[in-house]
Amino acid sequence: MSLVPCRSAWAAELKIGYVNVGAVLEGYQRTKASEQALEQKVQKKQAELETRATELKKMRESLELLSAQAREAKAREVEEKADEFQRLKARSQRDLVRERNLVGKALLEEIEVVITDYAKANGFAVMLDQRSLVYGQEAYDVTDEVLKLLNERYAAKQSSAAPR
Repeated sequence: MSLVPCRSAWAAELKIGYVNVGAVLEGYQRTKASEQALEQKVQKKQAELETRATELKKMRESLELLSAQAREAKAREVEEKADEFQRLKARSQRDLVRERNLVGKALLEEIEVVITDYAKANGFAVMLDQRSLVYGQEAYDVTDEVLKLLNERYAAKQSSAAPR
């Protein structure tokens, strides 16, 4: 008589699944909405920067029309504006990268919660990210189910938040 349980019996009771988190992130409606909102911010910042660049260009062109003495004084002002423009451009890029990272982190945290909820509700003992797998049978892939649940929750949240 063996005291060690049969491995196949133990494995049969262990419910395992995996999720392609990248595909879930890509198919999630909130991801798409967040990308659109960020794109609008990018376009707004670009328009602002283009306006400043045009102003700077006009200032530089006006230098050529001035006398040597006036040009020297105005040149310092133009260089200060150019430095200010470069700082604004760099700050805008940093802010957008930081915001994109924060949004991405929040989305991934939300996806993890839904994966955990799905796993618990469906009796999974282990739920893996597909990226950590060398191989997984398609039968254990619950990506579509998780994505459906995630989008349903998002739609419900959107409809409850909509003004009536």
